[in-house]
Amino acid sequence: MRALSKSKILAYRQCPRRLWLEVKRPDLREDSGDTQTRYHVGHSVGEIARRIYDPNDRWSLIDVDTEGFDGAFARTQALLAGRRGIFEAGFKAAGGLAFADVLLPVKRRERPMWRMVEIKASTLVKDYL
Repeated sequence: MRALSKSKILAYRQCPRRLWLEVKRPDLREDSGDTQTRYHVGHSVGEIARRIYDPNDRWSLIDVDTEGFDGAFARTQALLAGRRGIFEAGFKAAGGLAFADVLLPVKRRERPMWRMVEIKASTLVKDYL
């Protein structure tokens, strides 16, 4: 069974057939030039965010493309004990998965916690509802 993610839910809401194609026939996908440009801009914004949040390059970046999903989830769990920021931290539970653009260690009332930050390359807030 495949894990459920925000992108899969949004694909289904846009068009149930789109989700079916993404899951069953990813080989048919053809991204337009505009879509490829948006991907490039998104990656650039992610790099800028890493420089802003971690100017001394001490935090960890998880690359799901090279580590795979299971590797990314396992590495995230291992890094949580270190209490340093994590970029692209991955989590899965009960059939769902999520990746945090930035996971920041914080303290609230002297208790160690984590703050999840979503980075967007947009000037507008999208209404998905």
